[in-house]
Amino acid sequence: MEIVGLKVEKREVGKSASRRLRSVGKVPAILYGEKIEPLPLVVNVRDLASLFRKSMGGSIIVKLEIEGEKRGHTVLIKEIQRHPARRSYVHIDFQKIAMDEKIHASVPLKIVGEAPGVKEGGVLQHVLWEVEAEALPKDLPDHIEVDVGELNIGDTIRVLDLPQIEGLETLTNSEEIVLSIVPPTVVKEVEEVAEEVEEAVEPEVIGEKVEEEEEKEEKEGEE
Repeated sequence: MEIVGLKVEKREVGKSASRRLRSVGKVPAILYGEKIEPLPLVVNVRDLASLFRKSMGGSIIVKLEIEGEKRGHTVLIKEIQRHPARRSYVHIDFQKIAMDEKIHASVPLKIVGEAPGVKEGGVLQHVLWEVEAEALPKDLPDHIEVDVGELNIGDTIRVLDLPQIEGLETLTNSEEIVLSIVPPTVVKEVEEVAEEVEEAVEPEVIGEKVEEEEEKEEKEGEE
């Protein structure tokens, strides 16, 4: 996995301080890990966006370069908090790692190829988007490719069918479904269903009204 550098600065803590940082294009962050005290940091939102573009949506190892410190920190991004409406970055969690120790991480799954079953009208039902895995940082892939090029309608790929990567131990249940090619379904429009129901009910209602009118006329004739 590629290691990408990211410049950060130390910061003050507090809600008001965090709001001020966000207002000037900076994102509050925290660095934590074994044998170190949690360290509040701040990162430029442009540098953060550039980092995510380089990762192409996959996992990434980051070399934090803290202003004023000669020694950097090798980290993983463990959590990204975003604003629910604006989707802007709110807070970032960095976890310090050691290159000679195995780490637990989520590895994204990337679909490649075009399934024959989809060409025939089937629907690709994507269930699992990432797997939990353990590996040394150097053996941790940024993603795992899932080739659907030979899948027909009714075929399924499970975790146990994923490519085996040397040095990577998959922790997700091997029987979990990653994706399936399911048969197409025909869904009737609401208007069509309403018309069918109306056609089925209308004769009964009319028939009942006719019978009521005939009974009323018979009673009036007897009187």
